[in-house]
Amino acid sequence: MQRRQREEDMWTEQIKKERQFEELEQLFSKTKRAQENVLHLFQDAWQGNRSQQRLGMVEEKMTEEWQKRNKQIFVVDDALKKSRREHQREQFASKGAGTHATD
Repeated sequence: MQRRQREEDMWTEQIKKERQFEELEQLFSKTKRAQENVLHLFQDAWQGNRSQQRLGMVEEKMTEEWQKRNKQIFVVDDALKKSRREHQREQFASKGAGTHATD
């Protein structure tokens, strides 16, 4: 009974992590769209050389922020994959142990 509960808890945790990752991906997509919209607004609002300089600075800042968020997503994704692999290994080991115990 404890083993079953532990497996259920592990699956619950795995699902929770996957949902968090999906939420991060959605936020990341929204941020990227917002960045593109802001850049278009600046481009439309400002004309000339000075506007291009400002637009370049804004774009650099937004790109830096986007890169930070992208790295965070990769870290979460890697952790999720690692967790999934560990869970699969534990399941395989527990199935193997159960098979040997009945032999």
